[in-house]
Amino acid sequence: MRGLKWLLGLLVALATIGALYQIVGMVLDRQQHPPIGRLIDIGDHRLHLYCMGQGSPTVVLEAAAPGWSLYWSTVQPEVAQVTRVCAYDRAGLGWSERGPLPRTGRRLAQELHRLLERAGIPGPYILVGHSLGGFVVRLYREEHPRDVVGMILVDAGHESEMRQAEFRSFANAGKSMLPVIRAMAMLGIPRLIASFDKLPPLLIGQEEKVPAKIRPMLRAGWLRTGYFATLSDESDGLIETLEQVRHTGSLGDLPLVVITATGPVWWPDMPGQVNPTKFRKMWLELQQDLTKLSTNSRQMFADQSSHFIPLDQPELVSNAVRQLIDRERSSPRRPGGTFPADK
Repeated sequence: MRGLKWLLGLLVALATIGALYQIVGMVLDRQQHPPIGRLIDIGDHRLHLYCMGQGSPTVVLEAAAPGWSLYWSTVQPEVAQVTRVCAYDRAGLGWSERGPLPRTGRRLAQELHRLLERAGIPGPYILVGHSLGGFVVRLYREEHPRDVVGMILVDAGHESEMRQAEFRSFANAGKSMLPVIRAMAMLGIPRLIASFDKLPPLLIGQEEKVPAKIRPMLRAGWLRTGYFATLSDESDGLIETLEQVRHTGSLGDLPLVVITATGPVWWPDMPGQVNPTKFRKMWLELQQDLTKLSTNSRQMFADQSSHFIPLDQPELVSNAVRQLIDRERSSPRRPGGTFPADK
């Protein structure tokens, strides 16, 4: 019993030290890496918004599930040369505060609307959604169709993805690890590992593809205690999100670009239970189906990209955005200030 008590005491002491190490680390990160944009109060929490450039329409960038505004750091400056472009951090990611549960797509879309409204960023908008962000922009457009004049889905999710066995295996493998990593983050273990530059290959690849000045901020975002908690919350809300998106219906003739990753590796460290060949076939079929959302769509292929196209081939995204901007600016306005693509 004496030995057991000693062991328990040691574990408690180590856990306390780890938790303090994590807290101090986050305090130092906040001091060294203040927000690059503005924190906007949307009612029950604040969201971080970063806008660049001038002009209309405004381009709104919605990141993938593991990402936030910094994941657009190679796309946003290019788009800012021709118009105003805004990236933001969903609640709990980047510099944004945690938001209320559940973290479903509709809630995320509503929070984005309040953010743009309270920040004084009026439409019209071209919405760009990557992965999970594709669901958010589709739900946003459903609720505010007259504000949206174009959409780009960047290797976006599909509402039927969880009905596919290969995708379920992929998603469930990641979801099963989140509670463990979340607990480790509270004890400062990922922070300690990162201090020795021993990041997972997935994160190393992302860090290498952003500007050098962005890398310390990116790492600080990954090491937040709430980062993996937020990923877990968004994952928990995915099934409801898919149901919400399933009922959004057609985009009509809204200008739509679907950009699909077709590079050699779709996801670094793909779970062993997933058959990459079957997964690729399934994903390409779902991506092709997304083009049917609009009668005015086209598909582009990122043949050098993993799922993270904004990092692997950012020029594809920025070029697609520029084309929609040119198209919108050359379209005659309807009476009352609306546009031909509005429905």
